[in-house]
Amino acid sequence: MENLSLGEMLAVLQDGETVHHIVEFEGSLTETDESVNTQRGSGRRQILRNGLPPPIGPPGDDSPDSDEEVVEDDEEDGAEEDGKAEGEEEIEPGMKTGMKKLYAGKEDKRGRYKWQSKPPNDIGKAVENKKTARWALVVRYIKVYNDPRKVLSIHSIVIQSPLLKKLLGRVLKGYPGITVSLQRLEFAGRLEPLIHRWEGLKDAVEKLDTTTDEGRQTKEHAQILLDTLMEEFKEIIEDSADLKAKGVMTYDKMWTLYEPGDIAFAREDGQELAFKIQSTNYGQDANKNPCFWVRGVCVDWDGSRFGTSVKQAPVFAFEGTRRIIHLGTFPIDFHPKVEEVKENLIQRGNKLESLTSEAHYTGYKGMAWYMDPNTNQREKQQVDSRIVLDASLFNRFTPMCPIFVNPFKDHQKLKNKALANGKDPVDEEDSDSDDDDGLWGANASGNIDDNYYEVMDSEQKPPKAPLTKEQKLITTPLVRGFALKSKQWLNFFVTAIRDIEYNSGAFDRLVLPHNTKELILAFTETQNKTKESFDDVIAGKGKGIILLLCGPPGTGKTLTAESIAEEMRVPLYMMSAGDLGLDSRHIESKLTNILEIVSKWKAILLIDEADVFLEQRSLHELERNKLVTIFLRILEYFQGIMFLTTNRVETFDQAFQSRIHISIQYPELSTDSRRTVWANFLSGLEKDVGMKNSISERQLDSLARMNMNGRQIKNILKTSLLLARKKEESLSHGHVLQVLDVTQHLHNATQEKEHTRSAIFS
Repeated sequence: MENLSLGEMLAVLQDGETVHHIVEFEGSLTETDESVNTQRGSGRRQILRNGLPPPIGPPGDDSPDSDEEVVEDDEEDGAEEDGKAEGEEEIEPGMKTGMKKLYAGKEDKRGRYKWQSKPPNDIGKAVENKKTARWALVVRYIKVYNDPRKVLSIHSIVIQSPLLKKLLGRVLKGYPGITVSLQRLEFAGRLEPLIHRWEGLKDAVEKLDTTTDEGRQTKEHAQILLDTLMEEFKEIIEDSADLKAKGVMTYDKMWTLYEPGDIAFAREDGQELAFKIQSTNYGQDANKNPCFWVRGVCVDWDGSRFGTSVKQAPVFAFEGTRRIIHLGTFPIDFHPKVEEVKENLIQRGNKLESLTSEAHYTGYKGMAWYMDPNTNQREKQQVDSRIVLDASLFNRFTPMCPIFVNPFKDHQKLKNKALANGKDPVDEEDSDSDDDDGLWGANASGNIDDNYYEVMDSEQKPPKAPLTKEQKLITTPLVRGFALKSKQWLNFFVTAIRDIEYNSGAFDRLVLPHNTKELILAFTETQNKTKESFDDVIAGKGKGIILLLCGPPGTGKTLTAESIAEEMRVPLYMMSAGDLGLDSRHIESKLTNILEIVSKWKAILLIDEADVFLEQRSLHELERNKLVTIFLRILEYFQGIMFLTTNRVETFDQAFQSRIHISIQYPELSTDSRRTVWANFLSGLEKDVGMKNSISERQLDSLARMNMNGRQIKNILKTSLLLARKKEESLSHGHVLQVLDVTQHLHNATQEKEHTRSAIFS
């Protein structure tokens, strides 16, 4: 070590808790390690070296010379603790112009470190700088272990040539996640975009016009990129091309098969579907099974607009090779009947588009499912009933599994915006190309927006733009709605939707006086068309119509509401006490929801056996009083058509009388009425079931003289039909009499009870 002057006799360096200092020995300095005994007093450090006090130097020698001095201890000089150095003006905290840089120190075994004011000594210099920015490409390499064929592998490639970027802009057009207009266009990992578009890249390079300087230079830059990729990925490119040509694939090269932007084909719940690939990766499923994930988007309807929703499908690991069409999910172009499949999917997209009205009333026969919130599993069930498709209300009443879509990107609007800003429309459209399908648009985090809870009238909504051919191709096979029979919100398959076969003769077969039938039909039809033309003093109050149908069982009360719904071709929502329960805390919300649904769908609400809701209030049954009070209050704001049926009208609370617009009394069926009922059922058997009968007019007259209601007549005929089929005979009067003999005791008991009751009250 070179000699130092006496003025430079001592330098102190701190390393952990040991101080390295330099001492003079025979005219030279040597470095030794000694413990430091530090004493602090009057705001200054006193360091004892070899038991001797420090040399006396000029004032301020032991204070930091500059801001870049290494902090040796948590406590600084008195001047620093006071916020100013000696001779420096006092500055308020945060008011000194500039910034103070701090650097992370060396980490200990637990990963902890202290901040220091001096940069680490081993950071070196940045490799990429102005000199490297001149090159067309920057190729980064990393070491490779456990591979005897090579020692280095490409880590990433940075495209810096503007000519090459322009070429790649055409080659990678539409590739999700690629923005070629960036100042630094970087590809890392397996360089999927370049490998997926390998053939397109080669073709684009071959077609370059080399008669111009720009064309020649572009080809030079592109050839360097091709040579670099071929040197690194030659085996993968050739193997993948060979596997695809043979129609097979290996699990380790699956990533070469699925190109983002292509259309994938899959099957789910027995339904064919297609979606646009966005990304792929190797991973695991929920059960930790290794698989290859294919993620993309499909077109869906959320009740207010079409948009894209996320779709993902796994391909589980396998050994050796497997046929591409047996992978479960594969590019649709590998399908042996690709054109036929595409045409079927587009037709299904047309059907889905036609079902996206405000509320579509239709029929359904097939499998449907819902997501169980407790198990997070799909619960499937067979449905054969009429349904109402309404995705907006589906989202409202199933908040645990709502349908969320991102709106389509308006490419024309983007082009106009780019031209207005002086940008290239092509670059503007292709930038962030993964956003073209709305996958990463507004609210892409999955948050539910306000559209889920808005129930807008159709005239308030903007008109829907028709779907393109590609959008129809990748539409979801599902629609959401409500099953009227089971009263459940379900996911339905588009292919299982059927047109409703309305019973046009139901209203004509209703056994009621002609004037009564005409009044009911005119009343309900007019109300459905002009329900907003008359209002109460209070807005929104008293817009509904309530009809009370009272009379003994089997006289046609329920059939009246059903036939009116058939004649008007509107949904019929049948509600009973079981749908609401008896807990007054939940009845109001459930009833309000039902009335809102019925009003929005312009449906007919039928409350069968409404005695439990309308019974006279008393001083002793407080819970029942709550139920009746809730029902009375909510009825005031109902805006639809409601039928109430009961055979105990004498028990009604008086408050309901002023809320009922029409009350119709159904008397016991007369002989003529019973004969009409018998005749209607017999003609229906021949028309609907194909069963002929040999019952004569005289026999029909004798049957009509039996005192039975309409429901009993139907049950007798149904049982007689089963008996005739068992004997492989046509329905005859004898079959009916045989059934009547067996079940006569039930009818006699019923008639005796009615006679006794009449005698008591008379």
